[in-house]
Amino acid sequence: MAPEAPMTETGKVREVKENLVIVAPDRSAECFGCMKAGGVNAGCKSCAGFITAENPAGLPLKTGQTVEVSTRGSSLLGQALIALLPPIFGFLLGFNLSGVIFPFPTAPDGAAAGMGVLFLFAAAFVVYLVRKKHPAGKGYRVTRVI
Repeated sequence: MAPEAPMTETGKVREVKENLVIVAPDRSAECFGCMKAGGVNAGCKSCAGFITAENPAGLPLKTGQTVEVSTRGSSLLGQALIALLPPIFGFLLGFNLSGVIFPFPTAPDGAAAGMGVLFLFAAAFVVYLVRKKHPAGKGYRVTRVI
């Protein structure tokens, strides 16, 4: 099996804290295409999120330098699964538990679907609260100074 290619992005160093670096990603090409497509997100470049990356190689970084950060695709896949699977299981659990709450053989399908949606949102909210308290930001690494 071939080694997995990392996902890379460039950006400017905003802040250096010991072994962690806060990087403002360069999204000029994506922002230009988005603004050209109708201006829906014309202000997104000014509000772009920052990336917190590790500096395992101990590169001498200064504020304002352009760096390349990378992450493995599998770490993003894992984060996506953690975000999506609990709500799906919540929906299935709520849908199946509706038979216990509404034990009639002619229970309406709307009740089952409603319970499923209720449990879906509850599970998504729990994932949100857990991620807010324990963010999963250990996927990015500074690979080189450009």
